[in-house]
Amino acid sequence: MKVISNTAISLDGRINTIEGTFTLLGTSVDHQKMQHIRRLADAVLVGGQTFRNWPYPSISDRPDDQGAIWNVVVSRSGDIPLLPEFVNEPRTRKLLLLDRQPRPPSVPAEIEVEVYQGPLPHAPISWMMECLAERGVKNLLVEAGGELLSQFVAADALDELYVTLCPVLIGGKTTPGLVGGLGFSLLQMPRLTLLSSEVVGDEIFLHYRVNREAKTAKS
Repeated sequence: MKVISNTAISLDGRINTIEGTFTLLGTSVDHQKMQHIRRLADAVLVGGQTFRNWPYPSISDRPDDQGAIWNVVVSRSGDIPLLPEFVNEPRTRKLLLLDRQPRPPSVPAEIEVEVYQGPLPHAPISWMMECLAERGVKNLLVEAGGELLSQFVAADALDELYVTLCPVLIGGKTTPGLVGGLGFSLLQMPRLTLLSSEVVGDEIFLHYRVNREAKTAKS
């Protein structure tokens, strides 16, 4: 399975402001490019907090013969809003990945649910990818926040990274960044190769490949 991510960030690497609510950092050009990236994916995966901030379907203008795109929400609590706009969207298939939580009775039958019951404290990225592979997903787009994206990076599961560098500054000690988690040491931090860059107005669009072989060589 190929895994890519797409994130708009401020010049200082932040993905959200101090309010912590849904924030659009990019321009209409960024949104058009986001749609192009989604068109290449079979599934869009977000975390619970990202979904709470924007509880709406992730739509793609994929050709009809490719089928509806999977909308995947990862949640430890299962406490997420399920609006009619999300549940009833015919252009998407829905999957909720839960961490040791039973299927909430409020989840409609239209939404598939998988519950992790394995030996680890929390659902690993490998389990999430297995759930998606069983559903025929070959190209996964991660539009999650920094914490969940950091898990994909730490699991050596991220292949490519799209970043839109937006001409704003956010700052703050607690505002979330592109990648969260515990961080990486000097020897273990992933190395990336720039595949393309484009300047449009005041935005810079970057596309990287994650160099897995370089990380493995340092292990």
